Amino acid sequence: MAVISLKHVSLRRQGKTLLKDLNWQVKKGERWAILGLNGSGKSTLLKMIMAEYFPSEGEIAVLGSRFGKGDITEIRTKIGVVGSFISERLSGGMLAEKIVLTGKYKSSILYKAYSEEELEEARQMLCSLGGDHLIGRIYASLSQGEKQLLLIARSLMEDPEVIILDEATTGLDLFAREKLLAQVDRIADLPHAPTVLYVTHHAEEITDKMEHILLLRKGKIVAQGRKEDIITPEVLENFYQNPVSIIPIDDKRFFIKPEVN
Repeated sequence: MAVISLKHVSLRRQGKTLLKDLNWQVKKGERWAILGLNGSGKSTLLKMIMAEYFPSEGEIAVLGSRFGKGDITEIRTKIGVVGSFISERLSGGMLAEKIVLTGKYKSSILYKAYSEEELEEARQMLCSLGGDHLIGRIYASLSQGEKQLLLIARSLMEDPEVIILDEATTGLDLFAREKLLAQVDRIADLPHAPTVLYVTHHAEEITDKMEHILLLRKGKIVAQGRKEDIITPEVLENFYQNPVSIIPIDDKRFFIKPEVN
């Protein structure tokens, strides 16, 4: 079952073509890394999936709702999003588990009474991602990596069908990034694991659990498919339009090194 389907989708805004002739399908339960350099159209693509933008041409359907052919207002309630814009809306004085609980209400505050059972549900979500040490701590006292983990747990509270992680490691140091990536991988082990879209411009962040890759350059899809078919010298040199070397980090991950003459 395709949870996201794009057929010959293009987007033009203010006389500029931002996305051009995109064809892409994401099946339920798949984990995709969307890789592209700055300005490649990654954020624009996400806004289309979230029904913030509508295509100028082509057809797009998300979670069975075809844009322009029915009510798509509930799409956003079924998609969990982790991005810096959410962090800015949250109160620094809230306890970690209460931050997580706000995700159940799609709100930045707890605007109605909640039960101890619901708060315990938030604690268990944190624990399932390896964040049990954050319970009882104030949001403002957490490191950037710990805050990102809270946002991931928060996004999972409403049992979304799709979760989008947009540049989730931005601002993290080397150690915090590696810890967060390991925690992101835990999403795949949840009982009702959602479809995952992990957006980045760093190839070394593509973990073993991210089985599929979409390469986006200047608003066009350069390549897409299973990781083993995409991470090849031929595909990556075409994508980056420069010679590169693929350097294994371990038996699961890799680093892309530009070849400079």
